[in-house]
Amino acid sequence: MATPANLKKFRKAMRSNRKSVAAPLRKQWNDQISNRILETPEYRESERVAGFLAFDGEANPRCVMDQAIEDGKQVFVPIMQGKTDPLIFIEWFPDTQLQKNRFGIEEPVVGKNLIVPATSLELVITPLVAFDAVCNRIGVGGGFYDRTFEFLKQRNDPAEHAREIAMLGFAFELQKLDAIHAQPWDVGLTGVATESRVYRP
Repeated sequence: MATPANLKKFRKAMRSNRKSVAAPLRKQWNDQISNRILETPEYRESERVAGFLAFDGEANPRCVMDQAIEDGKQVFVPIMQGKTDPLIFIEWFPDTQLQKNRFGIEEPVVGKNLIVPATSLELVITPLVAFDAVCNRIGVGGGFYDRTFEFLKQRNDPAEHAREIAMLGFAFELQKLDAIHAQPWDVGLTGVATESRVYRP
């Protein structure tokens, strides 16, 4: 089980695992994961979709983002602010000009792009380092997504709000762990899509 005491070890191992996937297999898996996302009711029913710009060997949701644009949806990607600040989300297009942030992650050049609050999103395709079968998630360790979406835990009826904002992890099957010890501040996922299946809590 991944616990607070051994998270660093699991993060290192999982990041190494996903980086080791050969390019042809990586493309195949990315396509399969994307197709599973596109088949979900969360995708079909959403108009505002947040994706992310993959780095460090992450599974890449670019196909979903491109398809969402074709389907007439608005697509957003996160921008990091300070270390303890929540993410902000800015509208993305396939030809959006990008620049690398201090972590080496590509982000849109902030200009005329539309910035929206996280509360206005309907589907958030979420990066992760590892997950388990009940959709607990280990991120990179900065707490950005938990901090940004902590309002989901503060509603009187989390199930009610879960229908308003879906959070679907996007990951390779090899990132799955037997169990992850959830922390009180962790924001749960609506599901995790891999090349093999969609996991649900």
